[in-house]
Amino acid sequence: MNERAFVDRLTCVLCPVGCELEIGRDAAGELRVEGHQCDKGVPFALEEILRPKRNLATSVPVRGTAAKMVSVRLSAPVPREMLFPVLAEIAKLRPEAPVRRGQVLLADVLGTGADVIATRHQGADSEERPSGARRSDSEPRS
Repeated sequence: MNERAFVDRLTCVLCPVGCELEIGRDAAGELRVEGHQCDKGVPFALEEILRPKRNLATSVPVRGTAAKMVSVRLSAPVPREMLFPVLAEIAKLRPEAPVRRGQVLLADVLGTGADVIATRHQGADSEERPSGARRSDSEPRS
C-alpha cells in the first residue's frame, strides 16, 4: 500500500489460498484491496470492512422429550452487530417436541431476514439414539 492510507489487514477465507489482504484508501479516498490472488478477495474484504456479517449455530431446550436440547442455526448470515440480540431471541425459544430437521422455529428473527431453523430431528417421532450411535442399514434415512 505505497503512499496510501492504511485501513486494515485481513486473511481471506473464501478459498484455500488464504490471501493476506491489505485494505487502504487511495489519494481520492476510494477503498482499494491488494494482495488477492482470485476474484473473491476484493468483495470479501469490502464486505468485511463495510458490512460484516456472521452466521451462528447453537442449541435450545426442547419440551416434551427425553432429549434435552436441539441444535439450531440461522438460514443466512446477519449483521455482526445483531449477533447478541439474535442470540437473546434464540435463548427464549422452548420448542415443543417433536421438532423436525429444517423446521423454522423463529422466522425473520429481529427483522434480519434470517430464520432460526432446527438442524436435527428431536422428539416423539424422531430417531432418538445415544450420541455417537449409528443408524443401522435397515433404518430409513430421514
